[in-house]
Amino acid sequence: MDVLLEATEIVLSQRGFAGATTNHIADAAGVSIGTLYHYFPSKESLVEAVVHRMWARELGVLEVHAEALANGPLEDAIRAIVRDLVAVMAARQMLYRRWYAEASHLGRLDEGLEITARAVAAVRAAFERNVSRLRPRNVAFAADLVVKLALAMVRTGARDYEREVASGELASELGDVIVRYLLRDA
Repeated sequence: MDVLLEATEIVLSQRGFAGATTNHIADAAGVSIGTLYHYFPSKESLVEAVVHRMWARELGVLEVHAEALANGPLEDAIRAIVRDLVAVMAARQMLYRRWYAEASHLGRLDEGLEITARAVAAVRAAFERNVSRLRPRNVAFAADLVVKLALAMVRTGARDYEREVASGELASELGDVIVRYLLRDA
């Protein structure tokens, strides 16, 4: 199944959603169209699985930094998470661009919300441990805002900020904005 998802990423990146077909994807994966349809009933189901994998990679960034977020300096953890979120997107920038511009309606919202809720919960826990340093009084809102702002900017960056992604400016500026919003002493 991974070979089909990898092939879908490649074809979607090259051809866009409208130009991608299940025949193109099967050819790129080196499988028959029947094999493709055995696992996925449509192009939309393939793209949806790719989107869910993108979301899982984004959550994986937070999970990698969970220890630093929980116990390290909050500003360093935030900057590292933002930097690595941008790197995840940059590694598949054309895929993100195609999805965001052409197929953002795909991806089960309930799964995306669950993944986001897990990220928000981890960030909220870190914020609660650092509440005396935080500018916002509503920690739950601040955690939700920071996670969704970071994801929105990273995803938008794939489409709108190619130069800033490549130079590292998006990661740097976004990390600084979030730190300044959050911390009293920033």
